[in-house]
Amino acid sequence: MSEFREAVIDLGAVAANVVHLRAAIGTPHFMAVVKANAYGHGAAPIARTALAAGADWLGVADLTEAHALRDAGIEAPLLAWLHGPDTDFAPAIAADIDLGISSARQLSTVADAAGRLGRVAHVHLKLDTGLSRNGLNGPDWAEVFALAAGFERDGLVHVRGIFSHLSNASPVADDEAVARFTTGLNLAAAAGLTPELAHLASTAAALRLPAARFSMVRIGIGLYGLSPFDDASPRELGLAPAMTLRASVAAVRRVPAGAGVSYDYLWRAPEDGNLALVPLGYADGVPRSASGSARVNINGRGYPIVGRIAMDQFVVSVGQDRVDVGDEVVLFGDPDVRGGRVGAGAERGRLGGCRRHDQLRDRHPDRAPRAAQLPGGPQREQGARAMNRRVIPDAAAMHSWGVRVAAGLRSGDLLVLTGPLGAGKTTFTRGLGVGLGVRGAVTSPTFVLARTHPSLVGGPPLVHVDAYRLQGAMELDDLDIDFEHSVVVVEWGRGLLDGVAESWLDIEIERPTGALQTGPAGAAGSARASAAPGLDLDVDLDEPRTVTITGFGPRWAGFESAWLGE
Repeated sequence: MSEFREAVIDLGAVAANVVHLRAAIGTPHFMAVVKANAYGHGAAPIARTALAAGADWLGVADLTEAHALRDAGIEAPLLAWLHGPDTDFAPAIAADIDLGISSARQLSTVADAAGRLGRVAHVHLKLDTGLSRNGLNGPDWAEVFALAAGFERDGLVHVRGIFSHLSNASPVADDEAVARFTTGLNLAAAAGLTPELAHLASTAAALRLPAARFSMVRIGIGLYGLSPFDDASPRELGLAPAMTLRASVAAVRRVPAGAGVSYDYLWRAPEDGNLALVPLGYADGVPRSASGSARVNINGRGYPIVGRIAMDQFVVSVGQDRVDVGDEVVLFGDPDVRGGRVGAGAERGRLGGCRRHDQLRDRHPDRAPRAAQLPGGPQREQGARAMNRRVIPDAAAMHSWGVRVAAGLRSGDLLVLTGPLGAGKTTFTRGLGVGLGVRGAVTSPTFVLARTHPSLVGGPPLVHVDAYRLQGAMELDDLDIDFEHSVVVVEWGRGLLDGVAESWLDIEIERPTGALQTGPAGAAGSARASAAPGLDLDVDLDEPRTVTITGFGPRWAGFESAWLGE
């Protein structure tokens, strides 16, 4: 039975999205937008996760959100861009919060506050390039740039950035906005301003309009694994949806043909059938507009929402199927993580987000199913030999343990690594590489699927595989890996071995929930912020991991495990 109602957040998916988008976009700087409580996902944990994965800026709408992040101990560069007319900017300047500026009046008010504090205020001047919302109006640009340059000379203000926003109305409209923005940058330079950052693109333009990328992009919806496009799913963009919204069936009843359902009787049962009551409504972010049009998933099958959605409940028609009180209902989620349930791309678009923040639960689900859930899983379990279970205290120990394990390996050995992002799979594999004496730095093969490291000491090469995006054993086999003469390590490899191998070691690494969100930005956050876009996520979080090693097949039937550190 699931919880009565909850939103499960997969921080590992957020981290993977940051890594993927950084590599795909390639700008020097990357802002993770965590406004509106990180789109309902929890601002502080999402911010820490994004920073740990490689984002180097955070963006929020207003100063209340910005101060909440500072109060949570997050010290990373942070921009807030929407301010009321009577805002006191002094606390934000004291907290080292960058300020988006949309008028000469705001700029003067910020400069005055900075002078009273004896501090320099860092600002980003926002240009209206066609969205007709906030931002400096085109005829005022030259005047405000000159004003800002004067404040810089007086030591009151530093123009760290110039930014704008695109309408995404059409390619032509966006191209025109890029041209206006470029004109604005040139005018700013003519006024003597030398901002380090120019940012225009959010997720959509960052992915499809390279001309809009400039030196930084602001990633909002993509951070959470959702597609900004009608013609591309999250999966097609390489994104993993981070939120699963689910509940338990609260009541079940059978109704006769013609029975009305919920307010206004928008729907009547066309025949005798069963209805399930779900305890979520528009107070939780399920919009009333989804009444009669959206579907949810119960016990692995999709069913329509019928009748009007109320504040705290809605009704689902399950036809003649049996549904019991307590059965899990999934409104949206990642079909990869949630085992083939409703995909987040379409259904979340229809069903909206989740605003019941006190119900959110941070979860780091294992992206690979457990062996007993695989085709043939029970038979494998019966033939498996649980060789070892241990606690590895920190990242250095994980690396050292990999070195020791390598001493017991030989050509033809296959290791399957399972565990969430940040568990230490790549750190362990680095240790294997050292122990095997192979060439080249062992890093995550996420963007190449498989990487071969030749031996420098006459031993077998190490082949490092990331199987997360593979669909089955056939695709693994299609990589044409020389299993017989190599030591092969497959991350996310559970369920992909049918017909590929008869023996392997299954190594499951479990880390404490929340490992990616410890500390303010912390050592991990600082290290990640300056790392290259292709960084792996298994570094330097010194928390204990529990490791379980299980042997499958004849290779490991009578194997002594002293080399595992017994």
